[in-house]
Amino acid sequence: MKHENVMTEKLPVIDFFKCKKCMKCIETCPGRGVIEPMNTSCSKCIKYCISIQVPCSPENLIFVYDFCDACGLCVETCPGL
Repeated sequence: MKHENVMTEKLPVIDFFKCKKCMKCIETCPGRGVIEPMNTSCSKCIKYCISIQVPCSPENLIFVYDFCDACGLCVETCPGL
């Protein structure tokens, strides 16, 4: 049986407890794979926020993995790591 070499890439994830929101990862990313926080989800669940506590974090940075090539520059420049 022939085995093929499979290259796996490690995609970055944000540890929201360590993230200081310095935005250095956004500035460093050549592929624009990290973007500033956007509050795009409130319109979907605003009616629930009024009556019950909903886990929502619109202030968190967002990774767009379609644009990420796993270069690691965002991780290298992160002062929180």
